[in-house]
Amino acid sequence: MITHIVMFKIKADAPEDAAHQMRARLMELPEAIDVVRKWEVGINIGASSKPFDMVVYSTFDSMEDVATFRDHPKHVEVKAYLAPFLETSGTVDYQS
Repeated sequence: MITHIVMFKIKADAPEDAAHQMRARLMELPEAIDVVRKWEVGINIGASSKPFDMVVYSTFDSMEDVATFRDHPKHVEVKAYLAPFLETSGTVDYQS
């Protein structure tokens, strides 16, 4: 099993509801891409340090499935939608 985590930092000048708009679009992915085994999208609610605003926690059977997900047209479409909102993002993949 591969755990795939992506963290997002939203631009300071993004619309106030950007995180909720982004979450809605991200939640479309597991239904459209059958290699996704687990999918969670969280918006940071912590009041202390906020280095990242959102996280995606997902699992896949293999790194090949992660690649299938990454290259899937629906994922490419959602990434393009998210890009204008983002200051930065980071990804970690590990064997779980």
